Parts: sequence; structure tokens; C-alpha cells
Amino acid sequence: MKLKTTTILAVTSLGMGMAQAVTVAWDNGGAGTSWQTGANWDTGTRPATDDDVTIATGDAVTLNPAFGNDHMIIDGGGSVTVSNGSSLTQSSAFGEEVFIDNGTMTLNNASFGLGFSGSLTVLAQATSGSGIFNATDSSITSAGEIWLGSADTGETNQTAQFNLTNSSIDANGGVGIWFWDTDAAGNNLSLNVNGAGSSVEGRIGRRNTGGQDNAVTWETLWTEGILQFNGGNTGAFADHFTTTGTAGTAGYTLTSVPEPSSTALLGLGGLALILRRRK
Repeated sequence: MKLKTTTILAVTSLGMGMAQAVTVAWDNGGAGTSWQTGANWDTGTRPATDDDVTIATGDAVTLNPAFGNDHMIIDGGGSVTVSNGSSLTQSSAFGEEVFIDNGTMTLNNASFGLGFSGSLTVLAQATSGSGIFNATDSSITSAGEIWLGSADTGETNQTAQFNLTNSSIDANGGVGIWFWDTDAAGNNLSLNVNGAGSSVEGRIGRRNTGGQDNAVTWETLWTEGILQFNGGNTGAFADHFTTTGTAGTAGYTLTSVPEPSSTALLGLGGLALILRRRK
């Protein structure tokens, strides 16, 4: 009997451990545009931090925190996916904080924006946190700041990654994008650009054992392995990127360009066409 009881308990515990996250979809229930309003979701309640959330209706959804509280948090393996021409933006005059800590946010043909100078988007807030932000054919704007890692010292084993594919970041508010404690034990902070057609505009900051620097260049971040192209650092910075403006000032812009091999193939194709016409 003890063996049977133990077996039953083990199976029961396994079933509980395999519980699936709740999927919550925006369905615009006629209660306005606010993320915080439960009636706008197909479950009738606002998403929990560990839910898998989708906004795919093409609607303009707004983050509307009350008195600087009630922020958007993605945690516990949760995710938020905004697609199909939809947008998720701040509508309040209060500082919105979006924390992606052990979660993922994905934009696909969508836009995300925080328009208040006191707003923050934070990837990996705590020790061992993992914040991933994927953007494809999309735009991100921030009048506040975007943090990869935590401003608190001593946070380790953090994974914070922005992945851009044919997308743009406009971060001209404050120090637009900050990479915190880039060389702390176990930290993996990166901005990965996939292919040509992406851009990042705004001030860039970085803190490592050498101290804080809010005028760091993209070339330096490439050398340190923080800026990546197609998931790595093969080749020279100039093979993949161009910059305009001055580091530490608004308007400092990184733009991804076609890989040299692609450019060479285009050139050969053009030459072949010219020679063919001459015949």
C-alpha cells in the first residue's frame, strides 16, 4: 500500500508540475483600449505576469498605470506577443515601467512605445533573471530609458537580449539604452541585429568594472561582444554597421547594412546584366 500511495503522489505531483500557462488574448471587449481593463481580454480578467498574452487584432492597446503604479510585468516564463499591425503604447502621464524578468516580449509587424520621460523598459531586473525582447518588422520608441540588466549593483547571471530584424528603436529620451554590469559574473547582455534594415537611435550607456560611461560607442560594444550581428561578432564592425552622430548625444544612430557577401553578389548580378545587354 505504501508503494501505491507513493506512486500516486508522484504522478499527481508530476501532473501539477506540468500545468500549462494560461493563454490570454486581447479581444477588445468594448471597454476602451486599456491593458489594465479585464473586460478587454477573452478571459474577462487582466493577464497575470506568467500568462502567454497575444494582441493580434490590429488594435491600439494602451498601458495606463494609475499614479505611477500598476505596471506591466512579464515573469515566471510568461510572454507577450503583439502582431498584425497592433500597437502597445503608454497613454498615461505617469511613468510606466515594463519589467521583462524571466519572460519574453515579441513584436511582429507591430509597435511598442513609452512616451513619458520617467518610463522604463527593463530586461532582467533580478539576479538570474532572463528578459528577451524580439522585434521583427516593428518599431520601438522610448521617451524614458531601456535597461538591459539591473541598475542595482551585484546582480549576476542575468540574460538580457534585444533581437532586431528589420526593426527600429528610437530611444532619444535620457540615456536611451543602458547596458548594466556587462562583465559581472554570468551576465549575458546583448543587442543582436539580424541582417540589414534595422536602426537604433539615441544615447547609449554602459557600466562595467571600468566604471560608468554614458557616451560609449557602438564600436566599443561590438568589440566587447555586446553588439552582435546574426548572433555573433564575425568580421569587422564596418562589415555590418554604419553610425551617424556623436556618442552620448541624441540622434546617435546605428544602422545595419547588407553583409559584404550580399553586396558583392548584387554587384556581380548587375555586371552580368550589363554584359548580357552588350551582347
